[in-house]
Amino acid sequence: MKITKHWLYLIPTLTWSVVGFADYKTDIGYTDLQALLAANIPTGAGVNVLHIEASSVGSTDTAYPIYSPDVNDTAFTGKSFSFPGVLSKGVNGHSNGVGSIFYGNNAMANGISNIASYEANAWLTSIAFSSVSAPFNGARVANDSWVGDGNTPAQTSVILRVVDRLTNLTELTQVVGMANSLSTNPLISSAYNVIAVGRTDGGADFGSDPVDSVYNGGRTRPDIVTPETVTSSSTAEVSATAALLIETGHTGALNLSNESNTVTGVGTIYNAEKSETIKAAIMAGADRVTHNTSPTANINDYGTNGHLTANGLDDRFGAGQVNVLHSYQIIAGGEQNSSEDGGNNNGNITVNGFDYDSAFGGAFGSNRTASYQFNASSDGALSAALVWNIGIANNATLASSLHHLNLELFDVTSNARTAYSASTLDNTQNIWAQLVMGHNYQLFVTPGEANNFSWDYALAWHINPSPITPAPVPLPNAFYLFGSSILLGFNYLKAHRKSK
Repeated sequence: MKITKHWLYLIPTLTWSVVGFADYKTDIGYTDLQALLAANIPTGAGVNVLHIEASSVGSTDTAYPIYSPDVNDTAFTGKSFSFPGVLSKGVNGHSNGVGSIFYGNNAMANGISNIASYEANAWLTSIAFSSVSAPFNGARVANDSWVGDGNTPAQTSVILRVVDRLTNLTELTQVVGMANSLSTNPLISSAYNVIAVGRTDGGADFGSDPVDSVYNGGRTRPDIVTPETVTSSSTAEVSATAALLIETGHTGALNLSNESNTVTGVGTIYNAEKSETIKAAIMAGADRVTHNTSPTANINDYGTNGHLTANGLDDRFGAGQVNVLHSYQIIAGGEQNSSEDGGNNNGNITVNGFDYDSAFGGAFGSNRTASYQFNASSDGALSAALVWNIGIANNATLASSLHHLNLELFDVTSNARTAYSASTLDNTQNIWAQLVMGHNYQLFVTPGEANNFSWDYALAWHINPSPITPAPVPLPNAFYLFGSSILLGFNYLKAHRKSK
């Protein structure tokens, strides 16, 4: 596939607030994680990342895209930058702001030291060939704070497939932003194997945009939110969270994971740092009720008034607001197998943890049911997220394979189903349910299709010892902070940053 760039039109004016609200770290649980771990807190050290930006031009000369952060900014002192794909570059304010939150020296993931800065078209060109290799420098997290679409639906379809293929083959965690208003730009939040990010005020775009029969509309988006007024900042915060979790899973090695595998060009990947596990931990750890100090909004009516989706989420907030402490506790709780896979104490699980099952579905001797048992030591609430990837063939056909799984919580003591998530559109199922002290429960993963198959999934869970009952109070009218935006047209891709 040959991709050529051609500038179609340009609105170069751009505004950007360099940092998010100063107290976002408190609101998303990072300050609590600091209090818990002190000097032992993960920083993203050793996690190589990609920072992907749509570009603008500073003049009518189309040969000089402006897309990169300012490597001389004190926020990036000590960082090593590379610029693959485009020979020329220019400092971009939006990129600077995103980078400061993602990997800057005051960021949560300030230990990230190796950043590949990509212009969006060059990035897509690098992954669009019939056989994909590892991301540049073995990167583990990619931040995409831009939205757009292809020139045709067929081009958009190809882009979504190669993005999903890359995650499935290399375990790259790709964090992408929703548009800051209702949008028909499906790139790249309509991909399956990414973490789509919105805003706690519920004002960003939601839902997947229909592209073709595989990348259809109606799927739940976003997956997660943060308390910012622009999704570019929110996306960077979730990218930083992913880097902390990947570092935790990788340095924990087989103390936290039961298995690992080797990805060419990336290295050893433990189950605790796989893309499905990281996404599941972020979603299961999220807060569905918030008490933010930042002035954006709070979640206080999760899943009410028709907003509950078939996969157990809220169509405005996804799994809720990211909570770094809870997601860290999930990874640090370690891998715990189902009873069918020989889990300890017949599959009894602790209050935080995950399982990555590399073969499930009944084919080739794999189990067709996975069960996890626990006893509620107090009244509380369970958050659980089941995540699996779409498969995309690593050849020119890019054929897709999407299986269906279901997630159930069963109250053994009362002999009653407590919660059930069985969307036929999404590749996540989610449960948020109240627990009764002294009751025994089982979590079940089951196929959502009649035929046997063999596929992998990650299940993550967090049990909050305090019951949480969302108040049925409507949110105040969301407010929006829109500045100028950039809109770029390409022969292959139209991409623009979300409102700043």
